[in-house]
Amino acid sequence: MLSAVLLPAALGFLFGAFIGSFLNVCIHRLPRNESVVLPPSRCYSCGTQVQWYDNLPVISYLILRGRCRWCDAPFSIRYLLLEVSVGALSALVMWWAFSDPTAPAPWLLALGVSDGVARALAAAVILALAYLLVVSSFIDLEHSIIPDELTKPFQLAAPLLALGSGSVLGHHLLFDPSAWLLQRNILGAVVPTTATFVWSVLAVVAGVLLFLVLSLPLAKVIYGRFCPPEQRWRDEDHQGFRVGVLWFMAATGVSTAALLALVWWQPGGDDGGWWRMCAGHGALALFGSLVGWLSLYVVGLVGTIAFRRNAMGFGDVKFLAPIGAFLGPIGVLYAFFFAAMVGTVVGLPMRLLASQREIPFGPWLAVGAILALLWGPELHAWLFSQI
Repeated sequence: MLSAVLLPAALGFLFGAFIGSFLNVCIHRLPRNESVVLPPSRCYSCGTQVQWYDNLPVISYLILRGRCRWCDAPFSIRYLLLEVSVGALSALVMWWAFSDPTAPAPWLLALGVSDGVARALAAAVILALAYLLVVSSFIDLEHSIIPDELTKPFQLAAPLLALGSGSVLGHHLLFDPSAWLLQRNILGAVVPTTATFVWSVLAVVAGVLLFLVLSLPLAKVIYGRFCPPEQRWRDEDHQGFRVGVLWFMAATGVSTAALLALVWWQPGGDDGGWWRMCAGHGALALFGSLVGWLSLYVVGLVGTIAFRRNAMGFGDVKFLAPIGAFLGPIGVLYAFFFAAMVGTVVGLPMRLLASQREIPFGPWLAVGAILALLWGPELHAWLFSQI
């Protein structure tokens, strides 16, 4: 059993180290609106293209002693640290995927997919989330932004990718939308209630999206009047905010349409239980995305009024939405709790030592998401066992 976990973890570290090398390129180029593909990696001092044998993760850095082969200019230690860190994070995800009984998506197992394949798919989708967290966090630390090129595609893809992992089901005993598909009639018999599921999902999604649309004028007033002059949103800021909300609404509409199409289609018929499990799984991912967006958005509005300053960056709102799709509506709240706790314990001393430097919230959200994935269900079970 141990070897069945250690081998994927070792392969995860090797794969992650190579990916870490590419993520270094993304972190450097995305904020500068440069292609992450072309031109190939080069020394920023002499401009010489880095050859493949000098671009091997970790090994090349150590062999070259962190310097360019041609001009002897030093490379940032961040390149080595990120390759090692992403390798370690990838190994941790692989360990989780191949050891945690909740990692594979239950609907895949019910469909007949082997346990190994289901776990490999769970690892793949969580690694996609992990790499988003890494790149977004480093860019946020350096530039205090989270690029739309990262968050917008994931807002669209996350509710669908989340179907490949059981991570969203960590708190489904507290809230399980799949129960809307089957109910007992007055005679005690279990009958399908597809219409109940469809209307319930539509009501939740439509209610949240309607709130977002109606709140746009309110947000314009709040961020235009309650912030200090240097933080007040200009007209182009409001326009960008509006476009971001409309994009999220469109992305949510695509996920909702896909989910309801599955329920309408009912592949496998009434006896195909896997599609009911998949539908409940998809609804949790969809609601998690909505809660991820809505929670930080409301905190930002209320906090800006209360503290008379911009209390939450809009990039953080867009960032937490795809995280919520992987953790579900309850799990994303634990991620926010962990982020606030770590941000207070670690960020407050950093802020004091950095002479009032603003500490972005995105990296703490990333740490909170990882903690919620690994230990959120255990914390949830412990809290509710006390109640």
